[in-house]
Amino acid sequence: MTAATRRTAGKIPFLLLMTAPLLTACQHRDMTDTVTGWWHGFEGGEIAKLRAPPPGENLPYPHVGRTPTQAPNLPTPEARLSLTTRLEAQRNLAQRESAAQGALPTIPPPPKPTPAAVTTANAEQSGMTMTTVGQPEPESPSAINPAPDTPATASPAQAPAKKPPVQAQSPAPEAELPPVVAKSIPPTPPGQFPKIGDLPPPPPQFPGFDLPRDAMLSGPVQPDIDTSTPEGTLIRFQPATDHVMGNPQGDYQHIVSQRGNRPLTIRGFGAFMSADAALAPADQNREIALGLLRARVVARALIERGVPASAIILKAEAIGDGVRVTTGG
Repeated sequence: MTAATRRTAGKIPFLLLMTAPLLTACQHRDMTDTVTGWWHGFEGGEIAKLRAPPPGENLPYPHVGRTPTQAPNLPTPEARLSLTTRLEAQRNLAQRESAAQGALPTIPPPPKPTPAAVTTANAEQSGMTMTTVGQPEPESPSAINPAPDTPATASPAQAPAKKPPVQAQSPAPEAELPPVVAKSIPPTPPGQFPKIGDLPPPPPQFPGFDLPRDAMLSGPVQPDIDTSTPEGTLIRFQPATDHVMGNPQGDYQHIVSQRGNRPLTIRGFGAFMSADAALAPADQNREIALGLLRARVVARALIERGVPASAIILKAEAIGDGVRVTTGG
């Protein structure tokens, strides 16, 4: 073997090593896909088959110029703020009404029916039969089985007197309903609205009683409660716990940066649309205690970020959402 042949033979393994990764890359399968394919082939079945191509694989790419170039017509920021305020007021009202109604009542299960005791009267009533006209009346149990102390025959003097026949009473006439007066509705000409019917009658008047103020109103009167959303940065908590929901690190940094040298008021709330929310004193005490626990969690997080404890004011309310942190007293 010449020197040139030896040099060429030494380059062949090197070329094979260099082309092996290129051939592997052409398959677009990495090591994970290869191992996954081996495992799926080992399992067999549907999972070992090749996947179907995605829909629209052979279709041409869509034209970018067909995408909309104008922004959609959205409400103005003022309209969105008004809608948000109205939704928040409805949410707060629902929370207050849920608390005012109290917890859901627990309905006990119905009592189990007990079998009625069989008495002599029930036995006699169960032995009664009905006869039709023309059929002989069945003999009573006393006539079939006479009592041992009673003789089988009785003298005419001892025979009981016959009761006078009872006349069947005629059934009372049924109460008649007032006659129905049908009013013909005139046809509505095309392009016009139908006429509104008669107004409802006024409420009845009772001497000595005052009618409620909402008797003549069409809609219910809302209770006189504060439905506005509290001010401050909101820190959300998991329902009925003092565990913070999500990652509030950004909210803490925002509170510290906006504070300056002013004190912070941390107001914690208790019930959040829970089924056991109520306005009873015991329920309020429980929810206020939960609100204080939530406020203390936020206070500890702010103290760790440099806020002095003397500049923090803790408050709590029974009904609300999470914790609100405001700047100032």
